[in-house]
Amino acid sequence: MNKMQPTATAPGVKQVPLLTTSEIARFKRDGFLVLPAVLDPELCHQAREAMWDAVATHLPHLKRDDPTTWKPASDKKSARLNAQRPDIGGDPYVFTEGHRFYVRNGAEQFMLDLAPRALWQVAEQLLGEGTVVWPAGADDSGYTTGPCFMSDDVVAGLATHGVEDTGQWPVEGSFTTEAALRLPGTGPVWSTGQGARGLYCTLPGSPSPGPDYRGAHSDGACYGRVRFQVTAYIDDLPPGSGGFTVWPGSHIRVWRDQWQAFLEGEKHTDDHLPERKAGGYTDPVILRTKADTRPVDCHGPAGTVVLWHTKILHIAGQNTSTDVIRQATIYGFQKTPESLPDPLVTDETNVDIWRDWSEEVRAVNELQ
Repeated sequence: MNKMQPTATAPGVKQVPLLTTSEIARFKRDGFLVLPAVLDPELCHQAREAMWDAVATHLPHLKRDDPTTWKPASDKKSARLNAQRPDIGGDPYVFTEGHRFYVRNGAEQFMLDLAPRALWQVAEQLLGEGTVVWPAGADDSGYTTGPCFMSDDVVAGLATHGVEDTGQWPVEGSFTTEAALRLPGTGPVWSTGQGARGLYCTLPGSPSPGPDYRGAHSDGACYGRVRFQVTAYIDDLPPGSGGFTVWPGSHIRVWRDQWQAFLEGEKHTDDHLPERKAGGYTDPVILRTKADTRPVDCHGPAGTVVLWHTKILHIAGQNTSTDVIRQATIYGFQKTPESLPDPLVTDETNVDIWRDWSEEVRAVNELQ
């Protein structure tokens, strides 16, 4: 068992009920599962208050009681916010990108209790008891510590999330595990399973992704230890308000094709290639999926959770509302190095998409 994993299951945190056999079957078939209003309402309220506190400090033009003010920050304001990186490294606490703004509070304890820890027994049900990295969050110094498989895409991510000034990072991935990688609390703490991505918020009237859904992608490389992720809504999210949007069944197709590309020698970061098969955005399998599969807008009341296979094709939907801010947090559950050793992470025989999941998951027929 990972040394950072507690002996009790998320003590003091109300647990989301275990999945039924039919729910597991749907998850395996579709690659996602929506669980409406399963999270603690009080923690959702606390997260909303934290968001509005951050807005009052960093984006004061957004008035809580006046949706007509819910507009993107000016270019000048955005540039100033996006340059305010913490002294210890990491992303700015609040930063913006067009109609979206982000709050990097994912390593704070209440944010971890809100979704990752509340879903702990579900995570162990899906991945196997004693095989999941515990989300410990930040310590008193503002840092997190956890295991990290140093693949090429993870190393590239470290360089782009403000941690390059805190130490010497390799240029290329070693494809080995750093047992206790220390990262600032607003850094890429999802790389070690120690924090969520914070709050991802989309303002009303966000631009359309177009008929080709530009920006739709599959996260990361096929190699690694993240097997499924969760998107949790901290406030009510009606249809068409920027909900997490997925292409059902695409997880199986993307998984298969990305592994085949890897076995042919392509890495996730080989962006010099004229045609990418494992880049996650314009892969041939992704273009085919967009053409033949209808996407699903995952919406629901506050406390709704979307469980999704980490390889599913997805996008943050367009917010067509006039008075809703899409407020979501995202977390990825990882297998521990003990349960999935380095040689198996890039095992050439890894063509079974459910190999690293629990016996309960493997035993369920997705067609039932």
